[in-house]
Amino acid sequence: MKTRVWMLLVPALLAAGCGPVDEAEAPVIDELTGQVLQEATTKYDMHRLMEDADIVGGQWITPAQVQAFLQQNGSYLATYKDPAWGNKTAATLIVERSRAYTINPLYMLARIQGESSLIQSGTSTNLSKATGCGCPDGSGCDAQYTGFGNQIECSAKKMRGYFIDLDAGRTTVSGWKVGLTKNTSDPCTVTPATKATAALYTYTPWVGAYALQCGRTTVGGSSLMASIYNRFKSAYNWGSAPTTCYTETAGTSLPVNGCVQSSSDALWRQCLSSGAFTAGSTTKPTTCTVSYPWCSSATLGRSVPARTCVQSSGDSQWHQCGVEGAWQSAPTAPTTGSGPVGTCFELYAL
Repeated sequence: MKTRVWMLLVPALLAAGCGPVDEAEAPVIDELTGQVLQEATTKYDMHRLMEDADIVGGQWITPAQVQAFLQQNGSYLATYKDPAWGNKTAATLIVERSRAYTINPLYMLARIQGESSLIQSGTSTNLSKATGCGCPDGSGCDAQYTGFGNQIECSAKKMRGYFIDLDAGRTTVSGWKVGLTKNTSDPCTVTPATKATAALYTYTPWVGAYALQCGRTTVGGSSLMASIYNRFKSAYNWGSAPTTCYTETAGTSLPVNGCVQSSSDALWRQCLSSGAFTAGSTTKPTTCTVSYPWCSSATLGRSVPARTCVQSSGDSQWHQCGVEGAWQSAPTAPTTGSGPVGTCFELYAL
């Protein structure tokens, strides 16, 4: 993903640019936004930029909280609705698409800020490439990822893909893995200590100027994500993890030890007391107190995720995939798009 190495996209009321700024010097101004750039604090460990829960936690965060945070920061996104995504608000898209891939909405806010400055900017500049997803260094952005909603979807999906590889013990698409030493584009020699750190370098292969080791004068990079994330984390009362985990797949909150087979990758995840899910597994955990597996459909000749609505070839009646893999009668599905388990994930008519 594209990283701005020639300026910092953090419009904070802190001065600096490519390193600490002498008090006698004038603050460095971002030419794009006209705002003061954040000081390069060099406080983060480049081998452990973020913890796994920083990227895959935060599932309790709501659209209302994100909306309030956008308003608090005077963001252009506070009033933005994406026509390509049913006129959903930016806050709704950030939370919904992050949750869909079990990605932390707070991390997504940091990613947006680091790539486009939109969280703390009152203008729409860079809206079409909000997360830098599909925008590799040295080339333009892929047209299919243009647009705010598409950018959130792209970013969340890619991060989930990196974690799927890392959870399975594989390297990411660009060769990053916990405990495996690799060079960044700065260049710096890094050995990620967390999956979150490996995923960050897969997304943006730069350390940047915010890490203790191998600090560079180029501003940006993955250390910038750690800086913004921690600043945003303390700037608003996001609450704490509840004793339930919200699952977009089932459209409900699961109790601790509840399990769900994700609609995005068919992997099993179990709710922890922290409010986060475990890493994906191809096998169902043995301690599930309740579960939402995929349901086998004779009509379709395959299995489908929870909440899927299917018109049966046996009796022409509508049914919805529900708890414990049981099909439940859903006569209103063709007219309302919903059944007893909630909004249909997909609808399949005869």
